[in-house]
Amino acid sequence: METKLVNYKLPVDLIEQIECMSTGNKTALVIDLLKQAIAMRNVGEQTRWYMYEGAKKSPSYEADPVSLRNVVDGLHV
Repeated sequence: METKLVNYKLPVDLIEQIECMSTGNKTALVIDLLKQAIAMRNVGEQTRWYMYEGAKKSPSYEADPVSLRNVVDGLHV
């Protein structure tokens, strides 16, 4: 895979979250996070909404609403 060095301004709290997730190669972690985000953005809008509605109906919703918020953020709905 060809690579290129670029600079982006990121919020400090986001950088701190990435640092907390990393146990090794931070570049590999950031690449994986970006690939995951791009993959979710490539899922059709209607499918994302179905997934969101399904998550809201899940019994775990009331037990852990923070996780549902994370799903919604991941689905970008």
